Amino acid sequence: MQTMAPKIGAVILCLILGVLSFTGRLDSLTDKAGNQRLARHNEEYLSASFNKALIGFGVMSVLKAGLDIIEGSELGASFGVTAQLQVGDIVQPAYDYVDIAWRTLLTSCVTLLSIRYLLKAAQIVDHYVLGVTLILVACFLGILWWRRNWTRTRSLLRDILGIAVVATLALYYILPLSVWSASKLSRTITQPALEEAQKGFEETKNILFPEDQQQVGGVVAKLKYMQDRIQHIASYLKDKSKDMVIWTIKLITGYLFDCIVFPLTLFAVLLWLIRAIIRYLFEKGLQASLRDDLAQILTEARGRSNLR
Repeated sequence: MQTMAPKIGAVILCLILGVLSFTGRLDSLTDKAGNQRLARHNEEYLSASFNKALIGFGVMSVLKAGLDIIEGSELGASFGVTAQLQVGDIVQPAYDYVDIAWRTLLTSCVTLLSIRYLLKAAQIVDHYVLGVTLILVACFLGILWWRRNWTRTRSLLRDILGIAVVATLALYYILPLSVWSASKLSRTITQPALEEAQKGFEETKNILFPEDQQQVGGVVAKLKYMQDRIQHIASYLKDKSKDMVIWTIKLITGYLFDCIVFPLTLFAVLLWLIRAIIRYLFEKGLQASLRDDLAQILTEARGRSNLR
């Protein structure tokens, strides 16, 4: 009876912890295990990254709209001689670069916000998954200790328990750790390039389309001013075309790694590592269980032979 008490206590404890987890009363324990600190860091990182991408998206929207207007424009000016200036061919390459960067920043905003929502959804369901896992542990221990002849049920329950343990660890630690690790890699690898690219596009926007652009009165004066502005824009874009290509490539590569490559790769690696550890532990447990079953069978067979 003394040997049964710890086993009964362990099963009852798992059931109680499972019920408490369903009610959310175990959140304080998981927070002390570092879960809350990870959540706070990830929220700060994703919020800052989203705001930077949103500011960049606003800058690219102004550039895109301005270049789109100029791209198909015809400027006619009459100063005794009628002249027409086609600028579409001049700004078309620059508009393409800006359009690609604009789409990249839009996609990045959506992806960063989606990751924030995914982490919040994980925080909502994680204690329910933990509760199911603890109840499965109680059931598995009960069958392992008192129903050894239920081999198929025990094998099935062991597989389900393995999936539940991996899902619990994924929600509590693997997913947050992948985002946390991605933030560290981003700060070291991609952030300098992204800041350089966004700063370059912002300077271009301020030069080509300044907010305090002066108003010129009179039809002739306006035409002359527009002609000078377009000539200035064409000259600037011609000199900065190579830089705009580099900035666009840096934006695409940086946000591709920040939003997709880094978090997904780290999540896959951590998930594979946890699954490998769980599989190893379960195989060890299975081997020990088989040895115990075999020893019990031999003991029973020896006892029957002695009775005969």
